[in-house]
Amino acid sequence: MYQTDWLLRQIEQMGDVLRRLVSALRERRPDEAIELSREAAGELLETDPDLFDALTGDGLVALLSAGGALDTFRAHMLAELLVARADALAMRGRTAEASSERDRACVLLKAVAPLVEGADERRIAELLGWLGT
Repeated sequence: MYQTDWLLRQIEQMGDVLRRLVSALRERRPDEAIELSREAAGELLETDPDLFDALTGDGLVALLSAGGALDTFRAHMLAELLVARADALAMRGRTAEASSERDRACVLLKAVAPLVEGADERRIAELLGWLGT
C-alpha cells in the first residue's frame, strides 16, 4: 500500500512539474524551465540537484540501479526532464550544454527501453527517434 501511494504521489508531482516546464518552454521562458528541471530532478532522485548535474548518463543509470535493477519510472522521468532542459538550453544559445543533456537523456532512454512496454515503450521510442538515435 505504501509503495503504491508513494508511486502515485511521484507521478502526480512529476506530471505537475512537467506541465509547468512545458508551459515555460512554450512561453519562451527557458531560465524558468532550466530551474524547474533542476528542482524536479532533485525531488525525483531525493538528493541535491547538483548531484544530478554532475553525473553522466551512465552515472545516472548506475545511481538508479543501486538496488540491483534500474528504476524505470525515475529513469524515464529524468530523461524527459533532460530533453526539456536541452530545449531550454538551446533557446538560450547554449548548444554544447543542450547537446550534452540530449546525450544523457539518450543513455537513460536506451537503458530503460528494453525494460518497459505499452505506452512507456512507445514514448521512449518516440523520444529516441526525435533525438536521432
